[in-house]
Amino acid sequence: MSNVVGMNEFVGMANGDAYCWLCQKPVSTRALFCHQCGTIQPVRNIDHFARLGLERRIDIDAEALERQYQALSRTLDPQRFLARGLGERGNAAKQLEALNEAYNTLREPLRRGRYWLRLNEKNFKQGIEIDPLVSELRRELIDAAEPSHCDRVAQKAGQALQQSVMSLMQALRGEDWQQANSTLVQIDGVETILDEARERREGLVPERG
Repeated sequence: MSNVVGMNEFVGMANGDAYCWLCQKPVSTRALFCHQCGTIQPVRNIDHFARLGLERRIDIDAEALERQYQALSRTLDPQRFLARGLGERGNAAKQLEALNEAYNTLREPLRRGRYWLRLNEKNFKQGIEIDPLVSELRRELIDAAEPSHCDRVAQKAGQALQQSVMSLMQALRGEDWQQANSTLVQIDGVETILDEARERREGLVPERG
């Protein structure tokens, strides 16, 4: 079965959980347009998966995501609303902004993983000790005396980041929330090391006269 929610379901039958801002008729919270008067609706509080018409799951169909995004982007093209009133143009712009945020979050595994934890209201970061891998990388960075040393630390950190993202997704699939949060702490630390390695490298490169 396809994960994609058809466009007719976005504009489809109202279920009484929201009301059109113009005609006050009931509309679905996922509706982009009122099926009674046709006006574009304001952004409502729905999750990124629902906004893009995808099944809520940690592993998504990338092609379905891209297909839905492109279709909805065309629907919300600002050129289509030039003749509309100020309110509808504003709603269209905010709908497009919310769509872009949803798309950018779901297409990147790390951002999607963070978002998935928020959706499931899981957070155990407090009280977790500094990750030993991050500590090791920081010690190597402190001892770095040449740009090439910083490059090696950055390379190790980049490889560790890739592995950590894979571990995060595996933990989320298994609903091992504690492990997922521990892995996120490691990811945050490794990303910090990457930033620090770039800054330190710049400081070690002599200025050209």
